[in-house]
Formats: sequence, C-alpha cells, structure tokens
Amino acid sequence: MIQNPYRILFVGNPNCGKSTLFNKLTGLSQKTGNFSGVTVEKHSGWISNPISTVEAIDLPGSFSLNGVSEDKKTLTRFLMNREKTDKVLFIMDSVLLERSLQFLFQIIDLGIPVFLVLTMKDILEKRNISIDIEALKKELGINITLLNAKSNDGIEALKNQLLIESSFKSPKRVWKWDTERQNVLDSIHSRIDSEHSKFTGFVLENSLKKLSGEKLQDELPDLNYFPPDIAEFIRSEYSHSGLKFSYSEELICKAIAIKKILSLTFRAGEAKTRPLWERSLDRVLLHPLYGLLSFLFLIGLVFQGLFFWSEIPMNFIEGVFDKTAELSISLLPAGPLAELISDGIIKGVGSVLIFIPQIALLFFFIEILEESGYMARASFVMDRVMGKFGLSGKSFIPLLSSAACAVPAIMGARTIEDKNDRLITILVSPLITCSARYPVYILIIGAIFPEMNLGFLSLKGLVLFGLFLTGMGTALLFALIFKKTFFKKESSYFLLELPSFKIPSLKNVTINVGRKIKTFVVNTGSIILYISILLWYLANYPSGAIQTPGSNLPKSEIIQNSYAAKMGKFIEPAIEPIGFDWKMGVSLITSFAAREVMVSTLAIIYGVEEENEDAPGLKVAMQKDRKADGSPVWTILTATSVLIFYAFACQCMSTIAVVRKETNSYFWPTFLFVYMTLLAYLSSLLVYQGGKFLGWD
Repeated sequence: MIQNPYRILFVGNPNCGKSTLFNKLTGLSQKTGNFSGVTVEKHSGWISNPISTVEAIDLPGSFSLNGVSEDKKTLTRFLMNREKTDKVLFIMDSVLLERSLQFLFQIIDLGIPVFLVLTMKDILEKRNISIDIEALKKELGINITLLNAKSNDGIEALKNQLLIESSFKSPKRVWKWDTERQNVLDSIHSRIDSEHSKFTGFVLENSLKKLSGEKLQDELPDLNYFPPDIAEFIRSEYSHSGLKFSYSEELICKAIAIKKILSLTFRAGEAKTRPLWERSLDRVLLHPLYGLLSFLFLIGLVFQGLFFWSEIPMNFIEGVFDKTAELSISLLPAGPLAELISDGIIKGVGSVLIFIPQIALLFFFIEILEESGYMARASFVMDRVMGKFGLSGKSFIPLLSSAACAVPAIMGARTIEDKNDRLITILVSPLITCSARYPVYILIIGAIFPEMNLGFLSLKGLVLFGLFLTGMGTALLFALIFKKTFFKKESSYFLLELPSFKIPSLKNVTINVGRKIKTFVVNTGSIILYISILLWYLANYPSGAIQTPGSNLPKSEIIQNSYAAKMGKFIEPAIEPIGFDWKMGVSLITSFAAREVMVSTLAIIYGVEEENEDAPGLKVAMQKDRKADGSPVWTILTATSVLIFYAFACQCMSTIAVVRKETNSYFWPTFLFVYMTLLAYLSSLLVYQGGKFLGWD
C-alpha cells in the first residue's frame, strides 16, 4: 500500500458534520493526542483503500481564523505553521452556505489546496432546497461533493478522490475589496518584488487591518512577517491612502461576493414546514419548566440503566479476573511472587476494570444525546438555570462532560471567551460526578444499601442519581459564590445554533465511545497497576509480616503488622470523626492519585484478610467486616459519609495538573485542592456526626 506524501486537514464550522465525516472516512484507524505545546485534543487517522493511504487530522471547529478561545487559536496556529504539502478538506453545512463561505474565503486566501464537502444532503431534500454543484465549482474553482455522511451516501466516492492529490485545487481569490481599497492593495502588490510575492494577500491584509486599529489574534501574521524594508513601505502606502481596512468593511465585501455566488447556485423551492412531531417535541424540550424536568428525567433514566443493563457483563469480567488469578496461583510456585501477581496485580486492576460496562453505558448515552441534537436543547434550557448562578449556557457542556471526566471538561472550557466564566467553570467542574467516582459509588451503594424498589425505581439507582444531582447542585452553588466574590462581573451572553433532530449514527457513537473507553483503560489501568503493586507491598510488609510458604499466620494478623495498617492507623484519629476506620484511611491516601484506586485498595486489603480460597468477594467482605465490639464497620451512615467525601474531594492529580496548565498558575490548582478537600471533610463531618446525634447509626 502506497502512503501519499501529504496530509489532509479537516476544517469547518462547529456542528457541520466534520467529526462524523472524519469517523466515517478513518473508521477505527485513529489515535488521540494533543496538539504540540497545548492540551487541545487532536484526532488523527488514516484514510485508505486497497491501493493507497493518507493521514487525516481533525482540527477544532471554528467560524473564522480570528477566534479568541484557546481551541480556535490552536486551529489558526496549526494552519499558520502547516507543512507545505498539507491539503484542506473543508466541510460545510449545505443548509448554511452563506455563513460558512465567510470562513472558506479565509482558507482560500491562505493559498492551501482545498477540497470542499457539503454535508446534510438529507436536510436539503427535506427543506426542498437544491444546489447547482457544477455552478458552485465554477465560481469557487475547487472540487466539490455533496453527501450524507450518516447514511454513507457518497463516502466511498469521496474516499477515492481524497487519495488522489490532484483532487485538491489552489483556487484564485473569490472576493475583492471595494474599488478604493482594492486599488491600494493592487498598488502595493505591484511594488513588492517577486522574492516577497508570497506575502501578498492574506498576510498583507492582516497588516493593513492591524494598522487600521483592528485587534488580531496572536497567531495571525502581520507586518512582523515582512522584511523591515517591505514593512516600512506598506506603512507608508497605508498612511498616504487615508483608508481604513476594517473587519466590518471586509465582511461587507465578502457578503456581496457570497450573495452573487448563492444567486447562481442556490435554489430554494416552496418551504416545507418542520414535521409536527419535531415542533411538538421542541415545545416541551425548550420550555422553561418542562424542558428542565425532561432533562432530569432523561438523566435519571440513564443512572437507572447503569445498574440494570451492566450487571451481566460486569459479572462476566469479574469472573474472568477471578479465574485468571486462580490460574496464576496454580501455575506459579507458592510465595510472594504468586501472591503479588494474583492479589496485587490481577485482582487489583480487575477490581476497577469490571466497571467498564457501566462507564461505557454512560459514554454511550451522552453520545446519543449529543448526536440526536438534544444536548444543544439541554444547553438552551440550562442557560436559564445557570444564568441565575452567574454562568451562561456555554459552561453547560463542559460541566456535563465532567460526568465522563473533569480533565477534558476543564480543557473544553477553553471555548468560553469570557475569562471569568472560564475560570469559574474550571474551578467547579471537578465537583460534577465523573466516571472515576462511579467505581467507588457503585461498590459502596451495591454493597451497603439494601435492595429496595420505590415503584419502578430502585433505591440504588436513586442514590446514584442523587449523588449526580448533589455534584451538579454544589457546582452551581460554588459558581454563584465565586461570581459574587472573586469574579464580580456581568455574565457573558450565550449564542446557540439549534440543530435539527437527527438519528444518531451507531458507527459514529461506537467509535467515540470506544475511543473514550480506550483512554480510560490506558490512563486508569497504568495508574491502578503501579499503585496495586505498591499497595500489595505495603499490605504484606515489613519483613516478617509476609506469609511465607508453610507458615499458618492468618492474613488478618499479617495486615495488622503491615506498613499499610501503620499508615491508616496514623491518620485514623483525624478521620474517625467522619466515620472512617484505618482501612478507609489507607484507601483515602491512595485515592489522591485517582479516585477509582479506592476500590483496588480495599480489594487488596480485604483480599489479604481473607483466610481461605473460597472467601467471598469484596462486597460481601465489606458487609462482614466488624469492629472490636462486634458492630459492623460499614453502615448506611458510614457509607453515606464516604460517598459525600468522595463526591466533593479533589482526589485526582490529573485534574490538578490540567488546571495548572490551563490557568498557567500555581495559585488556582492549590486553591481548587484546598477548597474541595475542606468542603469534603466538613460535609462528611456534618453528615456523620449529625446522623449519630439523630440515632441513625
């Protein structure tokens, strides 16, 4: 197979179908990373047929090259420093040509070879709109195809075209300034010698706009890009002209060119009204009250499903790890190595990975809501709610995506232009229930809370949903506190393009969910592995504590003399008021590396205490654990205190690291860690001591 000597850069507006098309063309041959020097996520992959292949890079969506948020700056920076052989696949929503052509004109001005893809073919047909593709090709001077990515209509033909380098054209300028300004530009062009002719066009106009007082994004080249003598000549010509080259004038000139193009290529028949079911659904989903209730109802169903639908695959995964641990014991000679591999590595890592089905279901539901067009409606409804707490709907998507992980949510906050809103969103995002908390929640809820149904709802599902609402409510409360204290400023406005309802692409959803699960397993699995080995060592040593072959020391005695026990008992006086014993103390310490480590910590500690091969699993071991007076260690009040602590504490070094990088400050990550830890401890103290006072223990 031949590898083509160029890369294809996917560029387009947000919600134009760019990522869907990228997933269709690259399939599973993708990898995820960060753009050089920044934490903006990058997706790259390979477009292939039996003969050749080409690398594809999905760039952040934008409406122009002059965006001020971090992801928009990343797009501009990447295009300004692109490789000479790079090509652009510009993806455009065919229903929104007028808006999208403004951005395409900027890409054309860069001089990059372009291929244009028009998406939403099915929406065009529904709205009785037609586009003369041949006429549009003639006007723009580039190759164009119209397709529907979700139904695979036109995908194979496009793939074959993209693997032919000549499919990408370097078009001439499509629009012009008004006569006076164009004459000034032409005069400057004619005076710049051929050595510097490549600077004409895009860079020259940026320079004139900056001289006119316009603020350019740092990544956009201006006069500093020219040699000193050329730069001085441009300043002189601009000064003599007496004209201003403003963004408003540029938009007017581009709009005139766009109107002309659309008049020759765009045909709208008699408008078709939206189906009755869509209009009726929007009347409910966009209603101030019914829309909010609908959102809470849908999220509640998601959490109910996490328990019911994942039970079988979870039991299967647990059985696989148990059998693997037993096999390792049978194959290896008795001793520390066998126990390390069986109890430390296999059972330690397995105790967290068994929760993959529930986390995958959570990702799946969120992707379905996003792809269907519902999430934008939820943002619109939540904007009213969040406005009362000093935030706009722009913060909703980062906050909701914290339900998967706070790290990408914090990075997602870079799309918020207002600096204060962005900082507030970063500081409260870790309060939202993330996927790392779910193994802890599900273990404790499943082990300690009783099987009880309230109508068609289960108590365990309601507790899990309640923890989600607690996280969301606390995040909004602290957003209001921060807005009234550190960030006193008027809230920013919220503009939203409401997409039409769409049937989610199962392939697209599957690829996105698979990518996120892979990230979870790779990142979490490596942390769990290292900490499980360390924990096993701490739970079996110092010298003399480890059970040697032939000895009959009960494992409960081994753990009592271990380093882990000493650590837990050292901090026990501080955590006893919130209902934690030394075992929970050990898991508390290890959890600051990653919350889900708490599960493997308890699995190793309780596993060490088990005294026969037929000992019960972790949940049963927790239920049977007793204090010296014979009372249970784990009660509903203790479990509630632990859940509250884990709901609020910032037990994630990755979150601290990304806040440091995103804010470029040590103060804000320190502040985040301190305020969340204090909130967690005081909340657990109030719950546990208040419960004991009321006799709930």
